[in-house]
Amino acid sequence: MFNNMTNFESSVTGNNNIVDNDMNVDVNMNMNYNGNMNTPINEGIQQRCVHRTIVHEVPHVCPIHTKIINHHVYKHTYRPEYTCSEENTVSNVQCGSCCQFK
Repeated sequence: MFNNMTNFESSVTGNNNIVDNDMNVDVNMNMNYNGNMNTPINEGIQQRCVHRTIVHEVPHVCPIHTKIINHHVYKHTYRPEYTCSEENTVSNVQCGSCCQFK
């Protein structure tokens, strides 16, 4: 498929980042470095580093104790309570005696 193509000419132009590149590329896909046909060439490892942030929820128990203090206040009030007593006295008035009326 690419046997007859020995020279590529390519031009890459970008919009935002201006890239102007003319490439002349020779492609020979018939032979690799060992001389074997269709054997893939292993390239060096490209390492990607992915930073991930993992949020762990750690519950904390904050004990809160409520102490209720009841204050009892005794308010002393005074009201009069009237009582009444009755006492009878007897007096004898003598105007004399029966003997005297004889």
